[in-house]
Amino acid sequence: MTVFVAGVHGVGKSFLCQQYANDFSVTYESASELIHKERAQADWSTDKRVGNIDGNQIALRAAVQRIITAGQSLLLDGHFVLINDKSEFVALESSVFHDIGITGVVILEADAEVIASRLAARDSSRSAVDIGLFLDHERAQAQHVCQELGVPLHILNQPDLSEFSKVVSHFFKVDL
Repeated sequence: MTVFVAGVHGVGKSFLCQQYANDFSVTYESASELIHKERAQADWSTDKRVGNIDGNQIALRAAVQRIITAGQSLLLDGHFVLINDKSEFVALESSVFHDIGITGVVILEADAEVIASRLAARDSSRSAVDIGLFLDHERAQAQHVCQELGVPLHILNQPDLSEFSKVVSHFFKVDL
């Protein structure tokens, strides 16, 4: 069982997922870390632009399959849309999400100004793209993929841990 938590860079995915994993017995991984481990190299820059997108998705599929095969429930954070090395939006194909066996999706959103502030504080950098447009593309691709795969989708705007945990626990069928 894989619950996918998506959203643009700086929206709070890792923070909430780590907190949830500390409270419940699920494996938490970020897609970027799994890709990094699988490929033994990073393929993106500090401004979050990604080079070899196809190769990275193959690596992600392999890493997630190992976790699922081991019988672990996976809380995975990542993206439906990436920014390529030309600062263009690249929507990931539905097959990527089918292959990693997502059973539920949570999209995290926040105001573009809040996200810009978090990115500046965390990475000492600005986004390579318009954050508002990135939010729109991420949501649209999530809706498309979830509709195509018949996977439930919840969109949360700046949730606290309680609200986030309620939705994720519902997907994992865990009592709070």
